Amino acid sequence: MNGSEALHLANLKSLCGKRLRAVARILYEHGGRIDPGDGPLELYLDDGTMVLLDGSADGEGLRVQYAPWVDPFEPPISNENRAYIEQSGEWSRVEQSNDPMFVGVLGELISSVAILENQFGGDAGVQISIGGKDLWFVVAGDECHVHWTQPIGFRKSTSCR
Repeated sequence: MNGSEALHLANLKSLCGKRLRAVARILYEHGGRIDPGDGPLELYLDDGTMVLLDGSADGEGLRVQYAPWVDPFEPPISNENRAYIEQSGEWSRVEQSNDPMFVGVLGELISSVAILENQFGGDAGVQISIGGKDLWFVVAGDECHVHWTQPIGFRKSTSCR
């Protein structure tokens, strides 16, 4: 499988037993200010695996791939794109490994993974148990969120241990 291809959700069970090494979020930045509330999540594991959790094109489903996020504004940046970024902002990769929200799970083993369904029955998130804590990544209304408690409107559909 090419790393940029979408990963079948059932393959997320392969994360079980691996150790989390680092975490990054893709967050919106405008005028030097980063909005920490919404954005894809990158997980880097001890065996070299990298997993990107993101929203699908429909804005409601979960998309998973074995490749890092690609910045659409990688240099060289055209004058038109530079003007757009200055006016509207852009998505940026932000290392989260030193963020207190993630520090407690770094170096810990992933013990279980569960796909989450939204209220419409679509695969719209994932619960990952890491070192006794549960990370909930969910997609709703074209936004991606990380929670440390079960978010309202999502339920487990399949899991591995």
